[in-house]
Amino acid sequence: MMSIDRISGKEVKEMVREGAKKRMSFAFCLDASKDPLLMIQPGKKPETLKAPMKKEGGGPPMAWGTYVVRSGNMEMICESAPQRMVTELKKFLKRNPAKVNVLFYDDGGNLLDSLKPEASDSQVTEDDASDINASGIDAKAIAPLKRRLKRIQPRIGLAPGPLELKLKRALAKSVSLINDGRLQEAETMIVVIERAVARIGADREDEAKSMKRGQREMDQRSLGAQVKRAQSLQANVARAPGKVRDRLGRALHVAARHLKRRDLDSARDAMDKIEKALTALV
Repeated sequence: MMSIDRISGKEVKEMVREGAKKRMSFAFCLDASKDPLLMIQPGKKPETLKAPMKKEGGGPPMAWGTYVVRSGNMEMICESAPQRMVTELKKFLKRNPAKVNVLFYDDGGNLLDSLKPEASDSQVTEDDASDINASGIDAKAIAPLKRRLKRIQPRIGLAPGPLELKLKRALAKSVSLINDGRLQEAETMIVVIERAVARIGADREDEAKSMKRGQREMDQRSLGAQVKRAQSLQANVARAPGKVRDRLGRALHVAARHLKRRDLDSARDAMDKIEKALTALV
């Protein structure tokens, strides 16, 4: 039995998250009290939602279909699309912002209506570290960024009004960048927030300490990448002919010493020369 969920206004964000993972079915109508009734379930058989909708007090007219979220759009394909219900569903999503562009289509692919997200204060401030949902990206690469967002999130509330809103917008943007796999851009955004929080004295760290810790975490990730590069070079050096292999092996040993001292610039320079020499052998 597939899970059927009734979606309240505050659960619209969860609805969007599910649609970003897979295609979902939905059904929408008004109940006996004329209140919105929305249900979703995984899969492509929205008609199976009619019975549970009726059990919850819903009745005709009823809209149902499937939806999926991609490229910032929630595409709702309405197999049943009474105009009144499409209008009521649009109102429901406007009152409870999905923070994505909502496009309503009929089952022939014709656009019926749309709802663009409004850049209102209430929407911008909702995203936080718990909204990170970056599937397919190395969790180890995301963990330090998520940890830093969680650390600074409560401190943002201590900033004066206009600055608080700006920082909340920046935090929401950081979450979006992480979910898109743009980790370097997210890193830069987080550093900006950390510096701002430190400057207003709303952090236990001053600006210099905050920057130093951020740089340390960036270096740590960069160090991991350079170690992997050295390991890959080692395998190629081992296949080089005799004298060249010995010379490049010594150069790789020097690069490894630089890595051990965390002198990443010198290590990179040494490995660049080794790669150039290996390329010349091909």
